[in-house]
Amino acid sequence: MKIGLYGYENAGSTTLFNAITGFNIPTGFSGDRQQTHLGTVKVPDPRLDVLTRLYEPKRTIHAELVFTDFPAASREKKALSNIQEAKSMDLLVLLVGAFSSDGQKPDPVGELENLLTEMVIVDLEHVSKYLEKQRKLPASAAGKDPRLVALVERLLPHLENGLPLRSFGLTSEEETALRGFSFLTLKPALAAINVDESRLSEKSDEAMDRLAEHHRVRPFPLSARVEEEIGRLAPEDQELFLADLGLTEKLSGRLLRAAYDLANLMCFFTVGPDEVRAWTIEKNTPAKQAAGVIHSDLEKGFIRAEVFTYDDIVEVKGNEAELKKRGKVRLEGKDYIVRDGDILHVRFNV
Repeated sequence: MKIGLYGYENAGSTTLFNAITGFNIPTGFSGDRQQTHLGTVKVPDPRLDVLTRLYEPKRTIHAELVFTDFPAASREKKALSNIQEAKSMDLLVLLVGAFSSDGQKPDPVGELENLLTEMVIVDLEHVSKYLEKQRKLPASAAGKDPRLVALVERLLPHLENGLPLRSFGLTSEEETALRGFSFLTLKPALAAINVDESRLSEKSDEAMDRLAEHHRVRPFPLSARVEEEIGRLAPEDQELFLADLGLTEKLSGRLLRAAYDLANLMCFFTVGPDEVRAWTIEKNTPAKQAAGVIHSDLEKGFIRAEVFTYDDIVEVKGNEAELKKRGKVRLEGKDYIVRDGDILHVRFNV
């Protein structure tokens, strides 16, 4: 999954990027605010660590997320003048500053509202241009899809009213039909509220909650500077620092879990002496499609999947023969819906 970080100048986007990835990109006036930064993060999963101890494989491969820190938006110019690249993201993290800086009072609600409104405008312009082009084409034009045009026409008044497409109520089939448009207001989004350390334990702001609900984004309070400092500490010191702040895990774990939940994602595993690996899929994915995530040949030649659960294999300490004796290994067909924590051995023939 690709996650994009975006916000105004000095909101802390690059500091947050450093905290998540462990990089040390210069920030503030010393940083290059016109440069895009990329970083890959392994998804922490204690279950994968346990499976590694049980199977002792040659290698362990975590699921990975790719983070993109986009150049900061200028408050003087159109906020999203350089966010077209964000259309390739699977999820957006919109960072707003809620900390005091240079004696200026922060306005996180106003910042977030501006960013979200600009996203609506970008999508509205996209829809308007598409419909204008379609109306000029003859009905017999190659590639013209009347059903798609009708669907996009339905979106127009919703966007004109300043509403995001997340609140339109699209069916899964309609969302699939619109995938090529890469609408910004249809992407899952976290509103990362960058607060001072002293405000981490405060209750959320009612105005912020109302705005987030209106645009169907999820508020996520954090202190990017503190999290960056924690990431530079030794592991044993990190736990003490987190405990002092009333936190149970680092930002990377909290943020990645929230991203998975918001994007409707989960993990299944493949195990063996050569490799123990986590695979990311959408929830409610059938076994045949899940096999395709491992390799396209497995999906093409899918026959059956041997399936057992993480909890069951842990109970027998990794002994699959014992698991079969207990009747805990199932043979599932192509339509079986893979569950979070399932372990799959795919049978296939190409």
